[in-house]
Amino acid sequence: MAADRAAAPGERSIIVEGKAATTVDPDFELVTDQSDEPPLEPIADAAEYEAQSQPDLAESSPEPELADAPAVASDEAVVDEFPADEEGDRADGSADKAASDAPTMQTASFNGATPGVTTRAQLLELWGEPLDEDLTATTLSFELKGFPQTVVDFAGEQIASIRVELPESIAAEDLTAKLGLTELRPAKMVDDMGALVATTYPERGVTYHHSPDLGAMASDGGEIEPTPVDAVGEIVIQTVGADAFIDRAHSCPEKDYSHRVADLQTAMELDPENNDCRLWLSEVKLTTGELAAAEESAAAAVKAKPSNDEYRLQWAKCLTKLARYEQAVEQTRTILEGKTAPDIVRAAALEQMGVLAGLGSKEVQERAIPLHNKAIELADKLAADDDVMLQAAAHKVLLSAHLAVAERISAGDWQQKEEFVGQWITRASGIAEQMIAAGESDVSVRLDVAQSALLAGGRLSPPIDPKLWIAEAEQAAADLTPTLDDEAAREELNWQLGLAYFHAAEIQHRRGESDLSVKYGEQAQELLTPLASSRAEYPDTDYLMGRLYFQVGAVHAVHRNDHQTACQWYDKAVKSLMKPAPMTTLATPGHHGDALVSMGVSYWEIGQRERAYDLTKSGLELIEQGINEGILAKDATLVAQGNLSAMAQALGKVELTTPEPEQAAPQVAEGRRPTSRGQATRANGRGQQPSVARRSTNEANVRRR
Repeated sequence: MAADRAAAPGERSIIVEGKAATTVDPDFELVTDQSDEPPLEPIADAAEYEAQSQPDLAESSPEPELADAPAVASDEAVVDEFPADEEGDRADGSADKAASDAPTMQTASFNGATPGVTTRAQLLELWGEPLDEDLTATTLSFELKGFPQTVVDFAGEQIASIRVELPESIAAEDLTAKLGLTELRPAKMVDDMGALVATTYPERGVTYHHSPDLGAMASDGGEIEPTPVDAVGEIVIQTVGADAFIDRAHSCPEKDYSHRVADLQTAMELDPENNDCRLWLSEVKLTTGELAAAEESAAAAVKAKPSNDEYRLQWAKCLTKLARYEQAVEQTRTILEGKTAPDIVRAAALEQMGVLAGLGSKEVQERAIPLHNKAIELADKLAADDDVMLQAAAHKVLLSAHLAVAERISAGDWQQKEEFVGQWITRASGIAEQMIAAGESDVSVRLDVAQSALLAGGRLSPPIDPKLWIAEAEQAAADLTPTLDDEAAREELNWQLGLAYFHAAEIQHRRGESDLSVKYGEQAQELLTPLASSRAEYPDTDYLMGRLYFQVGAVHAVHRNDHQTACQWYDKAVKSLMKPAPMTTLATPGHHGDALVSMGVSYWEIGQRERAYDLTKSGLELIEQGINEGILAKDATLVAQGNLSAMAQALGKVELTTPEPEQAAPQVAEGRRPTSRGQATRANGRGQQPSVARRSTNEANVRRR
């Protein structure tokens, strides 16, 4: 059929606008209607400051300005081709590749009529009189040759949709080939029983309504031929719009990030005022590490609709990832102090506030576990609801809260914390397995549990053996990898597995297993190093990479007394660790400062004494910062101060005015612990601190503990 010929009334054809010529069934022909020294003490092997994190009053970084909203696409506009590819936000440009590979958006036509283009008067001229008497009705039915019924809905005087009943059911695969839609990616909708209900091709505005299996429904089971499970009985054509792209974004696999982002961005172009779309786009971008874009989308949604607590919670999550803690606390508090948040949003907000409290000063950290427990109490009730979507959301909150409590107990001074950390991790593992069994998540939640177990278990004394948890993480990654076609999803998986190796390396260092520590450290390096640049928006990525290199070097320095090799690793770590970093779960002033002080010892040993002095001074400043912000105990500077004073004397620098310890090896007495065994209770004292060697001006006495 020629591109410029209108179909005669009653003529049997379905027309999809498109440029490419295709060999198709003659009954379903596709055409287009439109154109186209002194005793120096290393900290790495001895000082065990508990992992702490960001104070509650961190300085906020400036908010990025919101991007201008894209122009609303005209209903009549038909794009001949997509613009030339442009480099996207991601280093690999994967999201942009998905968008640039997408086909042209052009609304399909049926017998010369195109939704969003053809008017009522034009349709009557093309198809003749309808079956209805009122020609001005919002819905008109037509009897066209070869089709039992064709129903047209109008929006004013323009066609909104065309519903075409097929004379007989046809397999979707065959129909798709006839219509030339094979190259398009469909959105498939199923009912609660998993039966296919509809298939939509968003770029063409075409939706199949699938027929029931009449053979399966027949009582005698033998009189009626079975209907193909995807058989199509009706086709609906609508103007290309945002909803179909949103549906496809939701129907594609959860970890198909590039396609989801491409569809949601297209939906935003078609409907710039769709704030739900902003929320969903923010969620995906936050997962893939595009933190600034995620925050921008969430902030825009809140600005457009301040009363929506779900939007505000997503904004708070983005602000937390960006280490803008004051703003995150403010937004989360707004939800909790309000009266409008649904229970599931309130539960998630309580969990989020617990996370933020754990990133505060020691005093603020006291509030974290009660907040997590409140989130658990509320989410536990919601998990019993009949709504499967609500159940899934509640289980997600429960998993996060259980892991967070285990981590908080491990980081604090609690009685019997080894026992209680194990109990909370075990419960979390059970929730994860329940989520997998219910189809609420894939096996990636096992990797989440393994990571938390390693993080918490590494803080215990003695630390846990990491081998079993590493095996769990490796198995989860092995099971998940074959299912991932999306590059961003594979990168996220490798990053999480790399973090598990990182935690295991630190644990084996503390356990004195130097070979295993180096092995895990090298495995972490292999996975994390290639991905660090793509995670540049995370505020602790540089610190993490520096800490990883430091960790491998520390094994050589402490366990093998090989300072030359240690400093080769430290050379890689210095640039990252000398950068200021906001405090996060991974980047803490105690560990950050300790690393620099320990590196100073090895550089001192190989004769790079000025560098050793500078690193030690920087480490001391970081530890003092943690003390000033209420994160570290006041005696946390003893080792760093002693080392710096000894270095200053040996180098002839002005000695610090730090008071000289009265005893050669002062001890901090261990406080008494409560004896109640009913539950984990807060201890009144601190754990025993390592002894500090007497400082000396005699360079021959330079030694390590």
